[in-house]
Amino acid sequence: MAISYAPSKTATRMWALTGATFTVPRNILVASLDTTPVTIPVPTYLIEHERGLVLFDTGCNPRAATDPEGVYGPLAAATNFKMAPEHTVDAQIRALGYRLEDVKIVIPSHLHFDHAGGLYLFPHARFYTMHGELQGAYWPPPNARGFFLVEDYLPTRNFDWFELPDDHDLFGDGSLILLKTPGHTMGGCSLLVRLRHQIVILAGDAAHLREGIEVVNPMPFNVDTRQAALSIYKLRALRDSLGARIWISHDPEDWAENPHAPQAID
Repeated sequence: MAISYAPSKTATRMWALTGATFTVPRNILVASLDTTPVTIPVPTYLIEHERGLVLFDTGCNPRAATDPEGVYGPLAAATNFKMAPEHTVDAQIRALGYRLEDVKIVIPSHLHFDHAGGLYLFPHARFYTMHGELQGAYWPPPNARGFFLVEDYLPTRNFDWFELPDDHDLFGDGSLILLKTPGHTMGGCSLLVRLRHQIVILAGDAAHLREGIEVVNPMPFNVDTRQAALSIYKLRALRDSLGARIWISHDPEDWAENPHAPQAID
Protein backbone atom coordinates (compact mmCIF):
# COMPACT_ATOMS: atom_id res chain seq x y z
CA MET A 1 0.00 0.00 0.00
CA ALA A 2 1.51 3.32 -1.08
CA ILE A 3 -0.41 6.60 -1.29
CA SER A 4 2.52 8.98 -1.14
CA TYR A 5 1.79 11.61 -3.79
CA ALA A 6 -0.29 14.74 -3.38
CA PRO A 7 -3.82 14.14 -4.70
CA SER A 8 -4.79 16.46 -7.52
CA LYS A 9 -8.58 16.22 -7.41
CA THR A 10 -11.52 15.20 -5.26
CA ALA A 11 -14.82 13.52 -5.91
CA THR A 12 -17.65 16.05 -6.16
CA ARG A 13 -20.10 14.50 -3.72
CA MET A 14 -21.46 11.21 -2.44
CA TRP A 15 -24.83 9.83 -1.46
CA ALA A 16 -25.54 7.00 0.96
CA LEU A 17 -28.47 5.10 -0.50
CA THR A 18 -30.94 3.39 1.81
CA GLY A 19 -31.34 -0.33 1.21
CA ALA A 20 -32.61 -3.40 3.01
CA THR A 21 -32.30 -4.23 6.70
CA PHE A 22 -31.57 -7.47 8.51
CA THR A 23 -32.03 -8.37 12.15
CA VAL A 24 -29.44 -10.86 13.37
CA PRO A 25 -27.79 -11.82 16.68
CA ARG A 26 -24.86 -9.62 17.63
CA ASN A 27 -22.50 -12.60 17.78
CA ILE A 28 -22.86 -13.04 14.02
CA LEU A 29 -21.38 -9.56 13.50
CA VAL A 30 -18.46 -9.70 15.95
CA ALA A 31 -16.86 -12.47 17.95
CA SER A 32 -18.99 -12.42 21.09
CA LEU A 33 -21.28 -14.44 23.33
CA ASP A 34 -23.92 -11.69 23.09
CA THR A 35 -26.95 -12.92 21.13
CA THR A 36 -28.90 -9.65 21.40
CA PRO A 37 -30.71 -8.96 18.09
CA VAL A 38 -29.23 -6.10 16.07
CA THR A 39 -30.99 -4.50 13.10
CA ILE A 40 -28.37 -3.58 10.52
CA PRO A 41 -28.59 -1.45 7.37
CA VAL A 42 -27.54 -2.63 3.91
CA PRO A 43 -26.68 0.62 2.11
CA THR A 44 -24.99 1.38 -1.17
CA TYR A 45 -22.99 4.50 -2.07
CA LEU A 46 -23.18 6.63 -5.20
CA ILE A 47 -20.19 8.90 -5.83
CA GLU A 48 -20.11 11.75 -8.33
CA HIS A 49 -16.79 12.42 -10.08
CA GLU A 50 -16.14 14.65 -13.07
CA ARG A 51 -15.47 11.49 -15.09
CA GLY A 52 -18.76 9.84 -14.18
CA LEU A 53 -20.73 8.16 -11.44
CA VAL A 54 -19.20 5.38 -9.34
CA LEU A 55 -21.36 2.92 -7.40
CA PHE A 56 -19.88 1.15 -4.38
CA ASP A 57 -21.91 -2.00 -3.67
CA THR A 58 -25.29 -2.80 -5.21
CA GLY A 59 -27.21 -4.07 -2.19
CA CYS A 60 -29.76 -6.84 -2.21
CA ASN A 61 -31.53 -8.06 -5.31
CA PRO A 62 -34.30 -5.55 -6.15
CA ARG A 63 -36.72 -8.41 -6.81
CA ALA A 64 -36.53 -9.27 -3.13
CA ALA A 65 -38.43 -6.09 -2.27
CA THR A 66 -41.65 -7.71 -3.46
CA ASP A 67 -40.78 -11.42 -3.19
CA PRO A 68 -38.13 -11.97 -0.49
CA GLU A 69 -38.86 -15.67 -0.04
CA GLY A 70 -38.76 -16.23 -3.79
CA VAL A 71 -35.29 -14.70 -3.97
CA TYR A 72 -33.73 -15.75 -0.68
CA GLY A 73 -35.84 -18.69 0.49
CA PRO A 74 -35.68 -19.44 4.25
CA LEU A 75 -32.87 -16.87 4.62
CA ALA A 76 -35.41 -14.06 4.31
CA ALA A 77 -37.31 -15.10 7.42
CA ALA A 78 -34.18 -16.13 9.32
CA THR A 79 -32.72 -12.63 8.94
CA ASN A 80 -36.04 -10.73 9.23
CA PHE A 81 -35.27 -9.28 5.80
CA LYS A 82 -37.05 -6.01 4.97
CA MET A 83 -36.74 -3.82 1.87
CA ALA A 84 -39.24 -1.32 0.49
CA PRO A 85 -39.56 -1.11 -3.32
CA GLU A 86 -38.43 2.53 -3.20
CA HIS A 87 -35.21 1.45 -1.49
CA THR A 88 -33.84 -0.79 -4.22
CA VAL A 89 -30.59 0.48 -5.68
CA ASP A 90 -32.13 1.27 -9.07
CA ALA A 91 -35.02 3.18 -7.52
CA GLN A 92 -32.61 5.16 -5.33
CA ILE A 93 -30.42 6.18 -8.28
CA ARG A 94 -33.43 7.27 -10.33
CA ALA A 95 -34.80 9.23 -7.35
CA LEU A 96 -31.65 11.36 -7.47
CA GLY A 97 -32.40 12.22 -11.10
CA TYR A 98 -29.89 9.87 -12.74
CA ARG A 99 -30.30 7.03 -15.19
CA LEU A 100 -28.74 3.66 -14.50
CA GLU A 101 -26.64 4.24 -17.63
CA ASP A 102 -25.03 7.22 -15.91
CA VAL A 103 -23.18 4.82 -13.60
CA LYS A 104 -19.83 4.28 -15.30
CA ILE A 105 -18.06 2.15 -12.68
CA VAL A 106 -19.41 -0.43 -10.22
CA ILE A 107 -17.29 -1.66 -7.31
CA PRO A 108 -18.72 -4.47 -5.20
CA SER A 109 -16.88 -4.58 -1.89
CA HIS A 110 -17.35 -8.34 -2.20
CA LEU A 111 -19.87 -10.70 -3.75
CA HIS A 112 -22.05 -11.77 -0.82
CA PHE A 113 -25.75 -11.65 -1.64
CA ASP A 114 -26.39 -8.40 0.26
CA HIS A 115 -23.75 -6.53 -1.75
CA ALA A 116 -24.04 -8.12 -5.21
CA GLY A 117 -27.79 -8.32 -5.72
CA GLY A 118 -28.01 -5.42 -8.17
CA LEU A 119 -24.95 -6.11 -10.33
CA TYR A 120 -27.11 -7.23 -13.25
CA LEU A 121 -28.61 -3.73 -13.58
CA PHE A 122 -25.41 -2.20 -15.01
CA PRO A 123 -24.33 -4.10 -18.15
CA HIS A 124 -22.85 -0.90 -19.61
CA ALA A 125 -20.47 -0.23 -16.67
CA ARG A 126 -16.92 -1.32 -15.83
CA PHE A 127 -16.62 -3.56 -12.79
CA TYR A 128 -13.66 -3.64 -10.42
CA THR A 129 -12.85 -6.22 -7.78
CA MET A 130 -9.77 -7.64 -6.11
CA HIS A 131 -8.01 -10.77 -7.27
CA GLY A 132 -9.62 -13.92 -5.92
CA GLU A 133 -13.11 -12.55 -5.34
CA LEU A 134 -14.69 -13.96 -8.50
CA GLN A 135 -13.08 -17.34 -7.98
CA GLY A 136 -14.15 -17.37 -4.34
CA ALA A 137 -17.72 -16.45 -5.27
CA TYR A 138 -18.15 -19.12 -7.95
CA TRP A 139 -16.36 -21.78 -5.87
CA PRO A 140 -16.66 -20.73 -2.22
CA PRO A 141 -15.38 -22.86 0.64
CA PRO A 142 -18.10 -24.97 2.31
CA ASN A 143 -18.48 -22.69 5.34
CA ALA A 144 -19.12 -19.66 3.09
CA ARG A 145 -21.53 -21.10 0.53
CA GLY A 146 -24.63 -19.73 2.22
CA PHE A 147 -23.49 -16.14 1.69
CA PHE A 148 -22.94 -16.39 -2.08
CA LEU A 149 -25.80 -16.66 -4.58
CA VAL A 150 -24.47 -17.53 -8.01
CA GLU A 151 -27.69 -16.15 -9.53
CA ASP A 152 -26.49 -12.66 -8.55
CA TYR A 153 -23.39 -12.69 -10.74
CA LEU A 154 -24.07 -15.28 -13.42
CA PRO A 155 -25.82 -12.57 -15.50
CA THR A 156 -22.58 -10.55 -15.36
CA ARG A 157 -20.25 -13.15 -16.90
CA ASN A 158 -19.99 -11.10 -20.10
CA PHE A 159 -19.69 -7.76 -18.32
CA ASP A 160 -16.49 -5.69 -18.32
CA TRP A 161 -14.73 -7.03 -15.20
CA PHE A 162 -11.28 -6.06 -13.93
CA GLU A 163 -9.61 -8.04 -11.16
CA LEU A 164 -6.91 -6.03 -9.41
CA PRO A 165 -3.89 -7.40 -7.52
CA ASP A 166 -3.60 -4.55 -5.02
CA ASP A 167 -4.68 -1.01 -4.08
CA HIS A 168 -5.68 1.00 -7.14
CA ASP A 169 -6.13 4.72 -7.81
CA LEU A 170 -9.31 4.61 -9.85
CA PHE A 171 -8.86 7.86 -11.81
CA GLY A 172 -5.15 8.53 -11.18
CA ASP A 173 -5.92 11.70 -9.23
CA GLY A 174 -6.14 10.47 -5.63
CA SER A 175 -9.89 11.03 -5.37
CA LEU A 176 -11.02 7.39 -5.27
CA ILE A 177 -8.68 4.63 -4.17
CA LEU A 178 -9.68 0.98 -4.03
CA LEU A 179 -8.15 -0.67 -0.99
CA LYS A 180 -7.38 -4.36 -0.85
CA THR A 181 -8.99 -5.60 2.40
CA PRO A 182 -9.34 -9.40 2.22
CA GLY A 183 -10.32 -11.69 5.04
CA HIS A 184 -14.08 -11.53 5.09
CA THR A 185 -13.86 -12.90 1.56
CA MET A 186 -10.89 -13.80 -0.63
CA GLY A 187 -10.93 -10.53 -2.58
CA GLY A 188 -12.75 -8.05 -0.39
CA CYS A 189 -12.10 -4.34 -0.91
CA SER A 190 -12.84 -0.99 0.66
CA LEU A 191 -12.94 2.45 -0.98
CA LEU A 192 -11.20 5.64 0.09
CA VAL A 193 -13.27 8.62 -1.05
CA ARG A 194 -11.55 11.99 -1.00
CA LEU A 195 -14.26 14.67 -1.01
CA ARG A 196 -13.86 18.43 -0.92
CA HIS A 197 -14.27 18.73 2.84
CA GLN A 198 -13.42 15.28 4.19
CA ILE A 199 -12.00 11.85 3.49
CA VAL A 200 -14.30 8.89 4.00
CA ILE A 201 -13.22 5.26 3.94
CA LEU A 202 -16.11 3.00 2.95
CA ALA A 203 -15.14 -0.17 4.78
CA GLY A 204 -17.52 -2.58 3.08
CA ASP A 205 -17.49 -5.70 5.25
CA ALA A 206 -13.92 -5.40 6.49
CA ALA A 207 -15.79 -4.90 9.77
CA HIS A 208 -19.47 -5.13 10.62
CA LEU A 209 -19.74 -2.98 13.75
CA ARG A 210 -17.64 -0.17 15.24
CA GLU A 211 -16.33 -2.64 17.77
CA GLY A 212 -14.82 -4.57 14.90
CA ILE A 213 -12.65 -1.57 13.98
CA GLU A 214 -11.90 -0.15 17.40
CA VAL A 215 -10.77 -3.37 19.12
CA VAL A 216 -9.95 -5.37 15.96
CA ASN A 217 -12.77 -7.85 16.39
CA PRO A 218 -13.69 -9.38 13.01
CA MET A 219 -16.93 -11.28 12.57
CA PRO A 220 -16.63 -15.06 13.13
CA PHE A 221 -17.74 -15.95 9.58
CA ASN A 222 -14.67 -14.88 7.62
CA VAL A 223 -12.70 -16.99 5.17
CA ASP A 224 -9.43 -15.88 6.82
CA THR A 225 -9.56 -14.34 10.29
CA ARG A 226 -5.89 -13.33 10.27
CA GLN A 227 -6.30 -11.47 6.97
CA ALA A 228 -9.48 -9.87 8.27
CA ALA A 229 -7.60 -8.51 11.30
CA LEU A 230 -4.76 -7.22 9.10
CA SER A 231 -7.29 -5.44 6.88
CA ILE A 232 -8.78 -3.73 9.92
CA TYR A 233 -5.32 -2.57 11.02
CA LYS A 234 -4.76 -1.20 7.51
CA LEU A 235 -7.97 0.85 7.61
CA ARG A 236 -7.14 2.15 11.08
CA ALA A 237 -3.68 3.23 9.92
CA LEU A 238 -5.12 5.07 6.91
CA ARG A 239 -7.75 6.72 9.07
CA ASP A 240 -5.14 8.01 11.50
CA SER A 241 -2.56 9.11 8.93
CA LEU A 242 -5.02 10.87 6.62
CA GLY A 243 -7.46 12.24 9.19
CA ALA A 244 -10.19 10.20 7.54
CA ARG A 245 -13.28 8.62 9.03
CA ILE A 246 -14.35 5.05 8.48
CA TRP A 247 -17.94 4.28 7.51
CA ILE A 248 -18.87 0.70 8.38
CA SER A 249 -21.71 -0.22 6.05
CA HIS A 250 -23.66 -2.46 8.42
CA ASP A 251 -23.12 -0.47 11.59
CA PRO A 252 -26.47 1.01 12.73
CA GLU A 253 -24.76 3.86 14.61
CA ASP A 254 -22.80 4.92 11.54
CA TRP A 255 -26.00 4.83 9.51
CA ALA A 256 -27.92 6.90 12.07
CA GLU A 257 -25.21 9.56 12.40
CA ASN A 258 -24.39 10.15 8.72
CA PRO A 259 -26.52 11.85 6.05
CA HIS A 260 -28.56 9.72 3.65
CA ALA A 261 -29.83 10.46 0.14
CA PRO A 262 -31.23 12.77 -1.04
CA GLN A 263 -28.82 14.73 1.17
CA ALA A 264 -25.35 14.65 -0.35
CA ILE A 265 -22.04 14.37 1.46
CA ASP A 266 -19.20 16.60 0.25
